[in-house]
Amino acid sequence: MKGTKQMRILVLIGVVLLAQFFWWFADSEHMGYAPLYWLLTFSLCYKMLRMVHEWYHYVHVVEPIAPEVPPSAPLRTVDMLTTACPGEPHDMIIRTLESLVAVRYPHTTYLCDEGDDPELRAVCERLGVVHVTRIEKKNAKAGNINNALRQATGEMCVVLDPDHEVTPDFLDQVMPYFEDPTVGYVQVVQAYGNQKDSLVALGAAEQTYHFYGPLMMGMNVYNTVQAIGANCTFRRTAIESIGGHAAGLTEDMHTAMRMHAAGWKSIYAPVVVSRGLVPSTLGAFYMQQLKWARGTFDLLAHVYPKLFKNFSWRQRLHYFTLPLYFFSGIVALIDITVPIASLLLLQFPWHLSLPEFALHMLPVTMIGLLIRYNAQQWLREPHEPGLHLAGGFLRIATWWVYSLGLVYTFLNIKVPYIPTPKEGKVKNEWLLCMPNLLLAFISIGAAVYSMQVQGIRGPYTKLMATLALINAFILIMSVLMAQHALLNSIRSFMWSTRPLHAVKRWVDNTLAAGSGVITKRLRTGSVAFATGLAILHTLISGGVVLVQWQEQQSISDDYIWAHTGFGSFRVGQPDTGQPAPKCPCRRLLTPARLLFPG
Repeated sequence: MKGTKQMRILVLIGVVLLAQFFWWFADSEHMGYAPLYWLLTFSLCYKMLRMVHEWYHYVHVVEPIAPEVPPSAPLRTVDMLTTACPGEPHDMIIRTLESLVAVRYPHTTYLCDEGDDPELRAVCERLGVVHVTRIEKKNAKAGNINNALRQATGEMCVVLDPDHEVTPDFLDQVMPYFEDPTVGYVQVVQAYGNQKDSLVALGAAEQTYHFYGPLMMGMNVYNTVQAIGANCTFRRTAIESIGGHAAGLTEDMHTAMRMHAAGWKSIYAPVVVSRGLVPSTLGAFYMQQLKWARGTFDLLAHVYPKLFKNFSWRQRLHYFTLPLYFFSGIVALIDITVPIASLLLLQFPWHLSLPEFALHMLPVTMIGLLIRYNAQQWLREPHEPGLHLAGGFLRIATWWVYSLGLVYTFLNIKVPYIPTPKEGKVKNEWLLCMPNLLLAFISIGAAVYSMQVQGIRGPYTKLMATLALINAFILIMSVLMAQHALLNSIRSFMWSTRPLHAVKRWVDNTLAAGSGVITKRLRTGSVAFATGLAILHTLISGGVVLVQWQEQQSISDDYIWAHTGFGSFRVGQPDTGQPAPKCPCRRLLTPARLLFPG
């Protein structure tokens, strides 16, 4: 696929720079205060693991080619199922049903109605949709789908969320892949249409762009394509071979695990043939993420060990690393609390030269950003490339929700399966932001306390204070993202003020024009830039090591004795000829170590 060869070269350079960094970093002399050292080292290793996990998928991005369907081949029978739960907006469900009925490929549409709603029953009768309900409500969404499948008879079944409106060619894009009898399910892109509803909606959507772009496209090669709870088409015999849709808070991932363990193949078709709704309020987003975190941790702890022997080695790796995304809550908490603890205790996690750390860390950071930016060529829609700051702020703000999911797993506390709210009220959500506000104020307080009250302003103190203030800024920005009424007032004021409106339009146009040029340059010259970066880093690192070695060898015994007392030279005493004791401080006295202390 276009761009894959260039990506592999970039990843190779990234792996070399990453190995150089860890070779330098794994030096016992760099250890400072042990508890903080190991916490930050764990955080750093987690981030590097996540980065390598992305690179692992980027080097094998493919867009599958559907098999040719003979013109004389008979059409397959297909059932398209969507669900309805009490409290979900009727207008939303009706729009989804109307889009399903409009699909061109012959099929039967089902509404799996948990509430047996009379209005929805009437709509189904009007549209020619089969209305299905049940009395015994077990296993939430999976049980609802399985109940409908007992009445459905199609060779294929499509599972859709009630907020996803499909395009008329949905099945035309999907059905050819089932010409391969080993294919158990085909997943398509989960795209959204309400990103502009709020900054929370924008951030939630941004978090999915890379997953439904290069990551899922890379999973095609490894046969690890993830089934999602919406827009997934299953072969009926494949579903029956595992006893129906698997139950759980993350029933889609559970079903995919069992189908892969049973030997079925999965396909990801990167086409946008439906558009749904992303959570637009912080409460809805937190509810969704808590359910996913608790569900995936539960699968890792209880289901993964049972299916391990039936997975391929790539599937073992996939289902082990995928749930670790939600471990980012613990890592974010570490990143926030370590600077606070360091400033209050006046203990520092690493004893190393800040310039030397930058020398080794900056190339890794730059190559990581360059690789991720180049991967944006495989995003599925024109509006998706960018910095994705809203998504990053929102992920950090969700630290306590992800951590709660992990704690609930350890304590075996159940989380009810509640559909994610699809419509939110325009109001401020201060209460849900209290954990982040509290940590932001503590971070600011710790920085002020160490710099002003204690009056300690060394380079390490300034570094930790800077990190604490950056963390506080991110947390405060995430809090503001959830104050919908406040943001709407600010937005209305800006749009009503002509000069501010003109400035905003000029900034938007400038950024749009500049981003196109920057994107083109970064992608066409990325390999040359990365190669030059690696060579420059190697030369500078080698030069620093050489200077340190030469200066260590050139220090005289007189110089050492004058500064430490070690050595055979003693004024007024005879030379006995005995060997002088070895100076443990020789390395610390080099001018290079004064430049790069630690």
